[in-house]
Amino acid sequence: MMEQRKLSVVIGDRDLFYSQRLKYSLERRGSLSVVGMTDNGPELLEIINRYRPDVVLMDVLLGERDGFWVLERMKGSGSLCIMVSAIDNDVLVRRAITLGAAYYMAKPIQGDLLLERMEQLLDLRLERQELLKSRKPAEAPVPTVKRDPWEGLEAEVSICLSRMGISAGLKGYHFVRRAVIMAVEDPEVLTGITKGLYPDIAKMYKTTASKVERAIRHAITAAWKGNGQQVYFEISGCLMVEKPTNGQFIAMMAEYFRMKNRTAISKIG
Repeated sequence: MMEQRKLSVVIGDRDLFYSQRLKYSLERRGSLSVVGMTDNGPELLEIINRYRPDVVLMDVLLGERDGFWVLERMKGSGSLCIMVSAIDNDVLVRRAITLGAAYYMAKPIQGDLLLERMEQLLDLRLERQELLKSRKPAEAPVPTVKRDPWEGLEAEVSICLSRMGISAGLKGYHFVRRAVIMAVEDPEVLTGITKGLYPDIAKMYKTTASKVERAIRHAITAAWKGNGQQVYFEISGCLMVEKPTNGQFIAMMAEYFRMKNRTAISKIG
């Protein structure tokens, strides 16, 4: 957990009876406090700006203005937003994530699961902030030095794998991370995973290609039993019921981070 203090939470939902039940369900665990509730979009934005809560739990459907309207205007508030809605639509989920929502959960939800997700997402955000701070140079960079296109890639991949439930304690964690990074830097490695990628990783970690393949497969299986399917959908836009193969997983992850870094570079100039 981030700190030994109560998390502040704001709830936005058209069903105020549901909001009351959700408030009771969360607060009885003692680790958070609901500081505001409303069924109205503009009022929700006012509450967010007033209290600057740690977490905003918000439905897509609200009075006057919807949740997307609020999402667009709460950027920079510092609050982590989790969309909680009965509408489980792929297009809406992608739009919510694009606008800045950290997570999308379909109703009905269990209070324990929601609280667990909130704590995981807050911890991951804090971890990422600390990683980014640790990578800042002591002095201002020289303007003539070109930006490394893959700077921070290892940290980003690590955070994504952690969100999926692939922890550093799994043997396959390091293999998956290395495979994704290699595929981002050189897409050609994906044309020969069995004869090229696995053996290359095996040499790095002094093991065998078959053990690398099995460990990666085990890591993906572990992810699919946890949060992997949701995160995979968030970053790929493809909802897969069955877990992907090693090659599909590595290729999708690599393409996501490749496109993400290209976008960031193009914005810089």
